[in-house]
Amino acid sequence: MYVIGLFIVMAILLEAVMKVLHSVLGLAGVDGHVGKLPVIGANLTLLVSILMVWLFGDWGMVLGGWGWVHEDEWINYVANGAIICGMIPLKDAVFNAINKGLRA
Repeated sequence: MYVIGLFIVMAILLEAVMKVLHSVLGLAGVDGHVGKLPVIGANLTLLVSILMVWLFGDWGMVLGGWGWVHEDEWINYVANGAIICGMIPLKDAVFNAINKGLRA
């Protein structure tokens, strides 16, 4: 259970990093140009998530809590980064449920 909580915390951190990145890119006046790049613009959040896992090192390897560690280190970074990026909608759903008082 703590692994899912850690994924949600990492998704919160990823959204904070993306807000800062977008504000810095907007301040520099290149936010529109970066968004129009074919591969980078559409997958910027995923790329930042993978970079974030790489920067955290062993602490960013959340899948290790479930015993999943690949022998190729780069696959660990990509898999953990992709799952953290994919946890953003789950994080939003959890926060919406908390805001509604967990009622249907």
